[in-house]
Amino acid sequence: MSAAKYDIITQEGAGLSLTLVYKDDAGNPIDISTYAPQINVTDNVLDDTADTYVGAFVTDGTDGAFNITITPAQIETWPFRNGRYTIELDAVSGLVLVYGKLQVRNLPY
Repeated sequence: MSAAKYDIITQEGAGLSLTLVYKDDAGNPIDISTYAPQINVTDNVLDDTADTYVGAFVTDGTDGAFNITITPAQIETWPFRNGRYTIELDAVSGLVLVYGKLQVRNLPY
């Protein structure tokens, strides 16, 4: 199964909360209760020294659903406003579930 592409835009001072359900090709939820999904956010520079920011996940996993939360305080520490992210099933398998661009927009005032 290939990873889904989903671009995210948030705003300065706002956090990020995203709920996803991992399903197979037939649309059936996949039990992920034995895994620890993680989100890795980096700047747009592809290098080995890019910082990684890991979001918090909440799930019981049996229905394939999980929620990603990144607080406004965590986003404020990022030294960039345009980056990219991957959501992986766990740190070991390297299986990417979702990927895309992540932009933090400046407040309009």
